[in-house]
Amino acid sequence: MKKLVYILPIIYILAVSAYMIWHRAWFAPDQFFAFAIIATLFIGRIKQFLADWIPMLLFLFGYEYLRGIVPYLTQNVHIFPMIRADTLLFGSLPTITLQSLLFNIQSIRWYDYMAVTLYISHFVIPMVIAFAFWLYDRKLFRDYTTGFLILSYMAFFTYIIYPAMPPWMASDQGYIPPLAKIMDQVLASFSHPISVPSIYRFFGANLVAAVPSLHAAYPLIIFLFLAKRVKYWSLVAVPYVLGVWFAVVYLGEHYVIDIVIAIIYTIIAFMFVTRARIRHNKYQLLAHIERMYAAVPAV
Repeated sequence: MKKLVYILPIIYILAVSAYMIWHRAWFAPDQFFAFAIIATLFIGRIKQFLADWIPMLLFLFGYEYLRGIVPYLTQNVHIFPMIRADTLLFGSLPTITLQSLLFNIQSIRWYDYMAVTLYISHFVIPMVIAFAFWLYDRKLFRDYTTGFLILSYMAFFTYIIYPAMPPWMASDQGYIPPLAKIMDQVLASFSHPISVPSIYRFFGANLVAAVPSLHAAYPLIIFLFLAKRVKYWSLVAVPYVLGVWFAVVYLGEHYVIDIVIAIIYTIIAFMFVTRARIRHNKYQLLAHIERMYAAVPAV
């Protein structure tokens, strides 16, 4: 019965997420937070939810706000290093190769829908995983959200130092051959769009935030923390990780080198949190042992 009580909020969150995506609404963290509060009514943990989630969301909103002002801090956008890196690795640009092999402008295929859905689930799935962690293991939730924020802010500082043009923009400006607008065609086949209030409407966009790819990094950090908690069962997340990596390249949102750099950033963030947790647990154990010795009466 207890497991069912925990499963119902997750089912509710997934249903809301699917509805938002089908109606072309980019599910932002503040919208997720509002719907998740309703979900906590099932289990009566609203106070705990607010105490655990508000600090994390405030840091996340801070990142999103700062990310929007990056274009005003730097004007030197890098274009060719990523193009050269992908060409050196593969002999040609993977985005162009994939689109020439797989995309048919006359017929939208299942993998087109999959790629677009995975791409626009950028915040949805990480938030759903965070909610599941919070339900079952608050310590894991804190570690996961800490790693998530560290990763995001590492990317933010990189965007300031190294603004990078994504493939679709390079194509629009004639630096690489034309790319198909797969995203636009697929979204046009979804249901009519809806407008849900969000503070993200007041945040600016940074269109040259390609290196590293957070779209590629977030799925990997999910996998790493799942592996830490459920070990071999985390392998079920591998298709999701690979699917997102395929999607960002296929849709022309990122180069492969953006993903490689994202992998490095993600591993650094995960290792930092993991080692900090080990050190914290060690100090707690030592303090516990000291208390035990202090409680033993002197002979």
